[in-house]
Amino acid sequence: MKISASRGLAARLMALAAVVTLPVACSSNSDDTASGSGDSDWTTVTIDGAFGDAVIEEQPERVLALSETDADILASIGVDTIAYPDPGLDVPAGYPWEQGHFPADIEAIAVTDDNDEVNFEAIAALDPDLLVATTFYGLDEDVYAKLSAIAPVVHYTEEANSDSWQDNTRRIGEAVGRTAEADEAIAETEAAVAQVKSQNPQLEGKTFNAVVSPSAEGLWVLCSNDDNMARVLTSLGMKLSDYAQTVDCNWGKGQISWEEASKLDADMLWVVPNTADTSVFDTNPVWTALPVVQRGSVVITPSEDGTPRAAAFPSPISLKWVIEEYGPQFSAAVDKGADAQP
Repeated sequence: MKISASRGLAARLMALAAVVTLPVACSSNSDDTASGSGDSDWTTVTIDGAFGDAVIEEQPERVLALSETDADILASIGVDTIAYPDPGLDVPAGYPWEQGHFPADIEAIAVTDDNDEVNFEAIAALDPDLLVATTFYGLDEDVYAKLSAIAPVVHYTEEANSDSWQDNTRRIGEAVGRTAEADEAIAETEAAVAQVKSQNPQLEGKTFNAVVSPSAEGLWVLCSNDDNMARVLTSLGMKLSDYAQTVDCNWGKGQISWEEASKLDADMLWVVPNTADTSVFDTNPVWTALPVVQRGSVVITPSEDGTPRAAAFPSPISLKWVIEEYGPQFSAAVDKGADAQP
């Protein structure tokens, strides 16, 4: 299915009205934001996706990201999203890796409402000529059709956040006419990863487990090398433990009981609790008996401050930041194991 964007706000709203009953408007208009110089001579670009093709007949000038990661990728190639998809931050674009990459006065848009329903009218009111949704979880065939009535939708090939950050960056770069900038952003981030890896050679070949959202009922562990958080560590030369790869896995993570947590010993543990309160595992005897815990080879990054999403939802700017910020912490944790050797 090929869908071309109609031009102008009135045309988009008329097309949208044909497929959805519009809710009451809930967003203010943004000032025009050009996507940058890009390629001077535009040729129609087609970007394939899980729900259909985005056919981009003119160089986009008003690009709207539907997820924070898509906004980050656009920023990494010199394109400002016309509004920032609001994840509930105190200020739009408030993550540490986003500082200096977005206009100080960028507006926020609630892409979805409190019931996780897509705000089609708010999106259309911004008059976008391209929507970017490579890591937007709100898509299905019906939502895609309604969004495509507003503007072409560049999205994922199979599932949200399943394509590599490099592929997403290239696809978005092609869609906005900034292929050279996309290649440059990828090369810069890959060079940063290689540098951190070379500066921390002790990580090579070391095993890790990563624990997410531990609670009294149990905990979730990374169980696939294809998970983005796992990719951060494997890019530094580390290896996901053999045990983790036996866990029943869904979307890169699997739930285990606290009794099974006794199998989580490795050279390092990366723990992502929901809050900074670590009592749920610090007081658990199974956890405290783990050799990796006893020697202190644990890195804790609470999800409440948003920083773990730099790894879980990578873009060129977020991955560079998380590698440079946490690479030395991973290395220091592994070193504690070496110090414990007789």
